[in-house]
Order: sequence, then C-alpha cells, then structure tokens
Amino acid sequence: MLSPEVYTFILAMSPVVESRGAIPYGVLAGVEPNSVILLSIAGNILPVPFLLLALSKIEQLIINRSERSWLRSLYLRYIGSLRRKAKEKIDRYGFFGVMLFVAAPVPGSGAWTGSLVAHLFGLEKKKALAAIIFGTVEAALIVYAFVTFLGFVF
Repeated sequence: MLSPEVYTFILAMSPVVESRGAIPYGVLAGVEPNSVILLSIAGNILPVPFLLLALSKIEQLIINRSERSWLRSLYLRYIGSLRRKAKEKIDRYGFFGVMLFVAAPVPGSGAWTGSLVAHLFGLEKKKALAAIIFGTVEAALIVYAFVTFLGFVF
C-alpha cells in the first residue's frame, strides 16, 4: 500500500485533479502541511515540461503530413488564425495571462490546461514553463488557504 504522501504526489500529477484535489486529500490524510504543499506543487509541475515537448512533437507530426491531409489543413487554418488574432495580446499578456489562468483554482484551469493554452497561443516554451510554475505555486497556496484556514474540505 502506498503512503498518503505518495498518493498526494500522484494526485497532483494527474490531469483534472492536480493540486486542487491533492491538497485536500493530503490534509485529510494527515500529511504534514509543508509536505502537502511541496508534494502538490512538485507533482503538479512534473508533467509540464513533458507536456510542452509532446505538444510540440504532435504539432510537428501534423504539420509534416501531406499537404492534402485534412487534419493538417484544418490544424494550420485554425491554429494559424488563432495565433494571428491573439498575437498582440499574447506578446503583451502571454506570461501573466497563462500564470493567472493556471493560478485560478477553478475547474478547467491548471497546469495541464495551461500547457495546452500556452502551446496553442504560441508562447515560448521557457516563458510558458515559468508562467505555469508560478501559477501552480499560487494555486497550491490558494487551495491550501481554503482548506486549512477556512475549513473548506470536501
């Protein structure tokens, strides 16, 4: 049987649950507070570099398909349009926009979705990674505050 610390880390790595579910679990399981926060942050951040690389590789596979490929055509048209329309805002707010998106402790936001958003909008990988790390730390602290100080436990 795995320890509550390992479960906390694994929950934080998983999409959808992330630190928003790992922290309440860790607190309820009796994991030491600093460990809950650190395990949740580390688990939530661990998949991000791999996600950013995988998304780039998948994009390259799609782009390198035959010019007659409907998938390639659809992808280039949609993503190209999305990136052109959002370029000015991404150049201006990209880092902080992704960081705030990841930090918002609401369903549908988080490191996994933030990685996808950063990639789709063409944010540079290093900036995307930094924004997601900062957002993940903020989200973990916000969730921990809700869980411990406000007694908000599921």
